[in-house]
Amino acid sequence: MKSGNRSNALLVELLIVIMFFMLAAAVLVRVFFAAHRQTEKADMENRALNDAQCIADRLYCADDAFAALEAYGFVQAGDAWTLERDDYMLSVKADLEEMTQGSMLRRQVTVVSKDDEVLLDLPVYRYEEGHP
Repeated sequence: MKSGNRSNALLVELLIVIMFFMLAAAVLVRVFFAAHRQTEKADMENRALNDAQCIADRLYCADDAFAALEAYGFVQAGDAWTLERDDYMLSVKADLEEMTQGSMLRRQVTVVSKDDEVLLDLPVYRYEEGHP
């Protein structure tokens, strides 16, 4: 009789240990999945930031900004230029302010995720002297 009680207690202990490891495995799978999603999001944000900085540099240096945008793959949609990527969309809006001695060109580079979250809003200014 004592041997039967010991084997039952051993089985109960084994079941408790197995349940504990199953619970730990389930928690770890969720943690690793969340970490993977966070890594993918950080990678997408990094690519979007690099893309926006590259475009901002090109817009600042280019004499013909619209030709530079077309060369980069942008398409004009209304008053903005847009470029679709896999995980995000880039858009550029241009504004011109005339001054007495020249003009201030203002371009706004915006990065929006597929979830419609604005990831980055980067202004680009360039002053061009005009003829007095």
